[in-house]
Amino acid sequence: MNRLLAALVLALPFASGCISIHQAGYDGKNRDIQAVLDKGVPVDKRNLIGSTALMFAAEQGHPDTVRFLLDHGADPRLTDNSGRTALARAQAANRDAAVIAMLERALGKAPSSHAEAPGPERRAPSSDVDSPSRHGAPRPDDFALVIGIEDYQSLPKADFGARDAATVRRHFESMGVPARNIISLEGSQATGSKLKNYLQQWLPRNVKPESTVFVYYSGHGAPDPENGDAYLVPWDADPMFLTTSAYPLKQFYAELSKLKAKRVLVALDACFSGSGGRSVLAKGARPLVAKVDESVPAAANLTVLAAASGAEITGSLDEQGHGIFTYHFLKALQGGAATPRGLYDYLKPRVQDDARRQNREQSPTLAGSGADAKF
Repeated sequence: MNRLLAALVLALPFASGCISIHQAGYDGKNRDIQAVLDKGVPVDKRNLIGSTALMFAAEQGHPDTVRFLLDHGADPRLTDNSGRTALARAQAANRDAAVIAMLERALGKAPSSHAEAPGPERRAPSSDVDSPSRHGAPRPDDFALVIGIEDYQSLPKADFGARDAATVRRHFESMGVPARNIISLEGSQATGSKLKNYLQQWLPRNVKPESTVFVYYSGHGAPDPENGDAYLVPWDADPMFLTTSAYPLKQFYAELSKLKAKRVLVALDACFSGSGGRSVLAKGARPLVAKVDESVPAAANLTVLAAASGAEITGSLDEQGHGIFTYHFLKALQGGAATPRGLYDYLKPRVQDDARRQNREQSPTLAGSGADAKF
């Protein structure tokens, strides 16, 4: 009876054309959840049988959505009208170990024997950049493409990648970019095919000559050991087959430079050395290539801020729950930086300082034209 009632309750909002946070949790659609949260709907809103979006996401086995909801404050201790938590519902549905382990860690329990070892326990962090403090006038002609990947299909984690992207999206919205003009690809949504579709079709079809386009990427990069070409690594990519499963950085820049937009600002929290941080390399390959080609084309409208240069690796601030570059990028936006050079001048020394405290070097770079143009 509960399953039938749950289905009816899920269907009710769609009969009136509204977005339901419960349906979005059930379907594992983080973007729809974000849209509802942005309208002021509580993350733990209950339906008629006491279920929350987290319970539906757990029961349906959507690990990226479970993490997304937990990062946005969903309470795993809540129970539905039958007295079941999100964890109990996931266990009853025999969901995969990743969902169960995630909920157990959120509840402070020891992982179940059938769950994969979750690694060092880390509670969801809180940062002073998570809630935007800068609110700009509406920018109806501006667009953003936001990509963030932490848990890859078959690769090591890129710590805080999805959390970075969710926060950057909120900041772009607070700057005045309409929610409907922002494409957010997080976790398993950030596939190579979707990245290609939005870069090669959606953006060219929608941007206008007066548009500013913001592009943000947080996740792994990879070098081709044979020729030094750099690649962005989508959620479903395989470093063994870079040329067919990853996205060439040259092509990425070329697609953006072809946009009929007034300006395009790219922020990359990735590295391409293959030696750690937010970079990967095919198993058995040498960890470093002689020189990685990260060059930016001389397009009149394209400016790129990158988290690291050359053979450097990127790092994260565990206490903030963000990549070092992303944290200071957002601090610069909060502080009112209004040009790419303003962002760069603020974040570069601070990223360098935080990296040195981790006993390594990380020096952001600024390339392309329009460094002094206001966005």
